[in-house]
Amino acid sequence: MKKNKKSQMEIMGLAIVVILITLAMIFVVRFVIFKKPAEFKKSFTQAELASNTINTFLKTKSKNCNGLSMTELLQDCGQSQSIYCENGKVSCKYVNDTAAEVFSKTLDLWNVDYEFKTYFEERSPILKLGQACKGAKKSKLFPIPTAARALYVKLDICG
Repeated sequence: MKKNKKSQMEIMGLAIVVILITLAMIFVVRFVIFKKPAEFKKSFTQAELASNTINTFLKTKSKNCNGLSMTELLQDCGQSQSIYCENGKVSCKYVNDTAAEVFSKTLDLWNVDYEFKTYFEERSPILKLGQACKGAKKSKLFPIPTAARALYVKLDICG
């Protein structure tokens, strides 16, 4: 009889340990795995996305425009618009169409709201894609030197 009670106590102890382990796992799943990202992490990620996206875009070589980079085409767009690509498009139109294609396959696909624009003066952009951010945003601004003055390329990531 005593041996039977002792084994019952051992089983109860094991059951309590299993229950405690289960509760600990539920706690871990609830508060660690399903935790929303910290606001500073989201802000940093948006800033890096803006910077990396615009930097990569500006360094991209054209496939139908003598292998010129988007930066070189934007310089022409801001100056004389004398470069015509193989498909008959002038530099500004080529950059705008390429940006629309790139952003549709990346930012639009990822459901990221953005505004992309190039300008000498922000009130009157030369090229513009996306919608103006209504709330908070992270921006990256790249100046491109031209003969007269700097042409600015700006990407705002809304969030």
